[in-house]
Amino acid sequence: YTSPHLIRFNERITINETASLSDVQISDEDVSRLTGQIAGHIESSGLEITYFEATTALAFAYFAEKSPDFVILEAGLGGRLDATNVIIPQVSIITNISLEHTAILGNTIKKIAMEKAGIIKQGVPVVCGVMDGKALSTIKNAAKEKQAPFYAVNHADEQISAPAEYQQIAELSDIHLSLHGAHQLQNAACAVLATGVLEGVNINREKIPDALSSTHWPGRLQIIGQKPLMVVDGAHNPAGTMVLRQAIDECFTYSNLILILGILDDKDQRAMMRNLIADNQRLKLLILTKPKTSRAFAPDKLLKEANKYRVPTITCEDIPEAITQSMKAANDNDMICIAGSLYVAAEVLLTLQQP
Repeated sequence: YTSPHLIRFNERITINETASLSDVQISDEDVSRLTGQIAGHIESSGLEITYFEATTALAFAYFAEKSPDFVILEAGLGGRLDATNVIIPQVSIITNISLEHTAILGNTIKKIAMEKAGIIKQGVPVVCGVMDGKALSTIKNAAKEKQAPFYAVNHADEQISAPAEYQQIAELSDIHLSLHGAHQLQNAACAVLATGVLEGVNINREKIPDALSSTHWPGRLQIIGQKPLMVVDGAHNPAGTMVLRQAIDECFTYSNLILILGILDDKDQRAMMRNLIADNQRLKLLILTKPKTSRAFAPDKLLKEANKYRVPTITCEDIPEAITQSMKAANDNDMICIAGSLYVAAEVLLTLQQP
């Protein structure tokens, strides 16, 4: 169970079936049937239910019917008060933390860490990929209070009691990761370590390298074209654009960069643009556009910020036009990167009919 979806709601709820060895999305029929069932309970309860809460209830009902061996739940926002936090898991995983949704979660890394740590349950192991020292301490203290075994990735001072073979795999030596970006190494290490701390579960660790090399996550540094190289990424906040900039500089081979940006109005546009544009010597053209949502920040307003960096810049009213203009400007050995929002990523994939 993940969120948000890019193109179809069904992406949020999937079953990894043994027969097909691939994720099978919930059917439209099951969505309709289970929504009807849930609607009756919501109406009779008199409660005001959010979209995400209803979706979570739908996911729980679906998984209850399917009886899978494992359910992986991604928290929607924060953790402590998240709709997914009603369950008692076999292991909790907290990945890296950044300043996001500050109006709800708090305006400091420590406050956000406290909200994330709200998923920790009494005695349930915690795997942590957090790099910030204060946030790591906050989560570690929360685990101690709940007497929850604590495992930190890439921190030598933490005691890791998982089997040695899982620690070695978690270091990701001699493993090819299909997902691009240094941050994905950290995420993969968290996942691997989590498989090692599950008690009473026999996971074939020999299959882990193949799993990591075949993982597919649409809209996250996804290569969607060659000659010119075209990459789409859902980076939608300052932390995401910092990771994207690092990947652009380190993970791809190209001559010049053409950057297409569409950002939402409730994001820190100034910091996002600074992270991607400042001191970018290979930036050949910046194309400012907007996704099809009322939350989109107007391209002409983005232009005012972009002008500070004195890079060639044009504006386009929609994603298809931006893609067309980027292709006109690009040579075969250039790179076109499209980012700024998951709404943008979704429109790009839909426009180009990418899976």
